[in-house]
Amino acid sequence: MADDHPAPFLRSWRAKWIWHRFPAITLETATLPVLADPTDTVALLRRQVDLSAIPKTAPCRIWADGRYILTVNGTEVGRGPVRSDPRRARYDVCDLAPFLHAGENVIAITARHFGRPTSWWVPAPTTYTLGAGSVVFEAVFGDEWLVSDSSWSAHAGDAWTAVPIPGDVACLPLESFDARRFPVGWDRPGFEETGWTSATEILPFHTGARGDPHPPSDPFGVIGPPVRHVFLDGVTHEAVLTGSGLIPASVAVADPVAQVFADERHRLNAGIADSGEASVARSTFDLGRIAAGTVEMVVTEAAEGTVIDVAAAEHVDANGNLVGLGQHAGFRYVCAGGGTERFVSLDNIGTRYLHAVVRTPEGTPAPAISLAIHDRHRPRPTGASFECSDPLLNEIHAVGLRTVDLCATDAYVDCPTREQRAWTGDSVVHQMVDLVANPDWSLACWHPEMAAVARPDGMLVMAAACDFAVEDRMFVPDWSLHWVRSVYNLYRYTGDQELVGRLLPVAERTLRWFEAYLDHDGLLSDVTGWVLIDWASVYSSGTSSTLNALWARALEDLAEMADWLGNGFTAEWARGRRDTVAAAFEIFWDENRGVYVDHVVAGERRPTAAQHPGAAALAAGLVPADRIDRVVASITDRSRLLRHSWVMDPVTVEGGSTGFIYLTTGYPEPEWDVDLQMVAAEPFFRYVVHDGLARAGRADLVAGACRDWQVFLDAGETTWPECWTGGTRCHGWSSTPTRDLIVHTLGITPAEPGYASVRVVPALGDLEWARATVPTPHGPVTVEAHADGTLTIDSPVPVVRD
Repeated sequence: MADDHPAPFLRSWRAKWIWHRFPAITLETATLPVLADPTDTVALLRRQVDLSAIPKTAPCRIWADGRYILTVNGTEVGRGPVRSDPRRARYDVCDLAPFLHAGENVIAITARHFGRPTSWWVPAPTTYTLGAGSVVFEAVFGDEWLVSDSSWSAHAGDAWTAVPIPGDVACLPLESFDARRFPVGWDRPGFEETGWTSATEILPFHTGARGDPHPPSDPFGVIGPPVRHVFLDGVTHEAVLTGSGLIPASVAVADPVAQVFADERHRLNAGIADSGEASVARSTFDLGRIAAGTVEMVVTEAAEGTVIDVAAAEHVDANGNLVGLGQHAGFRYVCAGGGTERFVSLDNIGTRYLHAVVRTPEGTPAPAISLAIHDRHRPRPTGASFECSDPLLNEIHAVGLRTVDLCATDAYVDCPTREQRAWTGDSVVHQMVDLVANPDWSLACWHPEMAAVARPDGMLVMAAACDFAVEDRMFVPDWSLHWVRSVYNLYRYTGDQELVGRLLPVAERTLRWFEAYLDHDGLLSDVTGWVLIDWASVYSSGTSSTLNALWARALEDLAEMADWLGNGFTAEWARGRRDTVAAAFEIFWDENRGVYVDHVVAGERRPTAAQHPGAAALAAGLVPADRIDRVVASITDRSRLLRHSWVMDPVTVEGGSTGFIYLTTGYPEPEWDVDLQMVAAEPFFRYVVHDGLARAGRADLVAGACRDWQVFLDAGETTWPECWTGGTRCHGWSSTPTRDLIVHTLGITPAEPGYASVRVVPALGDLEWARATVPTPHGPVTVEAHADGTLTIDSPVPVVRD
């Protein structure tokens, strides 16, 4: 990483750390500095630049401890930085030249320091001066450098008032903005800086400090080179006004989302507002499908001081009220009054429905409001495609693409609505979709590295760069095994030895973590933490077959990568452990039923047998050759498969989310016939099911299996929900058909690391034809296959046909 900073930038910066005030840090003890006021804070920073001519290029780089919005002459250039652990941060780069003009220019930065951890931000350990909000920026105009220092002007962003984050599952920052206090035009030339001060230069100060004002500085260390060269962007979705009118007003509260929900509940309790009762104006909006990005609001002819609260949700109930199901997202806007006012949220909100309640000064009418969401997700350039003879599968493929788009921001997030967290295991599906359907692999490469955050014991955090990571609330051991698979994907697709080499020690350490749970028979038993496996009702207490199979597969992946990198010792260890699991796995086999059972408890093989053990065993190569057909038959027998989730089935508008209690108590006894029925995998784990079928030589079954997603289309979904029943309505981990139709049905995979050659082995099933173009480091590979065996391949690399 030391040599890959893009020119003209180096590891060391010319710029200095700046903020709008001296850092609000106090001493808990002489050696323990802490935030004096860990609340959400916004800073406004501006710099006038006079140019006699526009340079051909004006490269800049920027990083903020929190989030930033960079504008030039009032036009947004970019938002960032990408989420990361603060000690593994990456700066952004861009070219300012297209936004400059001859004469006076203004470069402006809106920076936000959240104070407390959020779903996608982690505070740095504070030094005596850093960790309470800071920005560093530098750009070059020809031979002249412009850097962040005291020549910049600064002002507190006091138009924003901190709103406490609700925490827990919903930990998205809220926004309360008072337009009356906002310095209109501050980011453009000609603004009068009355009341502004010089930006505060922050001198890094800590034990061992050297008095150097320039990064790299503790607590951040070296700010690494960029992992993206395009900012998040997308199309704008206008919300349709579906209803408006007066409703009874509930008690005013500071939280804008809680306000909307309280007003809607009060509406049901109090009935329709009448002339003798205080009321608020309520407007309801529908985007028609899930969208995710910055919310754009236009307000017309509002009285000064009018308060507009907006809340977002994926669901509404039979009464037309929002149903959060764990989501807590929205904002408050206080109007400046008069004319047309425009507002854009600082951070992303994902939703389908937006409801607004308006409190006006007495005797004034409610203003007109329009709402839209501007998608902000990672780029997906043209150049990759898939099409086949079945229109249903074409639609399933396309919906999966859009689902991953919405869940691919500065990281692969579980969902763009409820959480926006970068879960360590979920992301493997997002990544695999991007590797076959997106020519831009920047996020596919960055996310596994961003998520390579281990606890002191070597286990990976369950969600990276977020509150869950810094607070270490719980961990999901099997999620680290899916992360290892994502590293394996980098090895196969990119062939980047430096990247994989950096991640291999993390993979080995997290796999060695499991050794402490090995029993005398060589199987993992009584593994602690939250052994999630899948939202399906698959039992995992005691000795879990699925967990052992996933560990074996990850060990196999590690061994292959270690051999490739010349690390024979690691490869031998991993292969030995994997072989031990393979030899002991027989304990899970029920010969009479022809299935692998879920688990063994105290030496007793329990009867429940979900789809997961057999699928994972096939994917890991643990099934003896003479048994493979029986296992395939058992896990694909639709007459015995049922969909069941103790936890997620009740997470619906009507269900009350009561199933979450089972995350702490364990599952009750099965309510299905365990001898005749098999719990089917939820959409996430289907990637393992399909991989298992393919490894068993039955990739021809995958296209038909992907048609199971029709149930979502029939329900009117335009993105893939989290589960067959319950959960959020947009979850990237449910998009495995988009990958599988290319990797398994058309059979397009790297035959050698980095696509030095490509393997093409179609297994069309009942399709008449299919064709796809997939990205590789050497250029696109296009394949068209027909049921009669006709095969056309256009490839820049050698083709392997076995």
